[in-house]
Amino acid sequence: MPRIMSDPSPTGVVLAGTLRQAIRGHMAERLRHFFLFLYLHRILIARLRALGRAVNWGGFVRATATHQIDSGMRGDLDTYERFAKLDAGVLDMPATAFRNMDAAHYCNLGLAPELAALCPESGDRLAFLLHEQLKAVCGNTRQMPQRLNIGPDRVIDRLHGVLAAEMLDDAPPIDSARLGRYRTEALARMRAYWEGQSLLGNAGVAACAEAYAGLLADDGAVADVWTTVMGNAWADAEALGVDPATLIRRA
Repeated sequence: MPRIMSDPSPTGVVLAGTLRQAIRGHMAERLRHFFLFLYLHRILIARLRALGRAVNWGGFVRATATHQIDSGMRGDLDTYERFAKLDAGVLDMPATAFRNMDAAHYCNLGLAPELAALCPESGDRLAFLLHEQLKAVCGNTRQMPQRLNIGPDRVIDRLHGVLAAEMLDDAPPIDSARLGRYRTEALARMRAYWEGQSLLGNAGVAACAEAYAGLLADDGAVADVWTTVMGNAWADAEALGVDPATLIRRA
């Protein structure tokens, strides 16, 4: 099915800073959005089951994005720079300096249209609102250089598809063991990509992949993201009257 496109918020901003900072922020949000998707999806499926719908835990999820908020930008060479794939110094350039920018997904997972048919606005209000939240999580993006969106970012896209298939079940999704699996797999895949680009002489792309890996390997940065994820899950559970133990596994 064609991707469902939405315009960005008129009050939204394009975050500045160096490309190195943008990559770290983007990777942190990719991590947060993946687990945000897992727990919101679990609440929705549990709700549909409670309503008597015969649905399984992962049957409506797609490994590629079905929704997208915002679109890319293409600038002229008089104002914007080409992405210097051979130069590691590209990391120190402004994040908004590049000619070809894409709306790079945080989550990159998708939802089958059959799920929408189970969550009409005229049906159960909570199921409808949860589905709307999931659509936003699936569609959320950030402006990133196109070369990254079709390169190291795609490494994470593919990982999300693999891990979602494994982790969409009836167990609490916010689980330190699942976080550990995410980090281990993401680091292994990103380091392999980084090494491959280095062998090709693409020092700029390799440096960017190293920056993605740097966030994933940073225990303090990941702990900050994980604290936010747990807070998000706990607050949503309380607001929706859901037992937090169904979302968060305590060590």
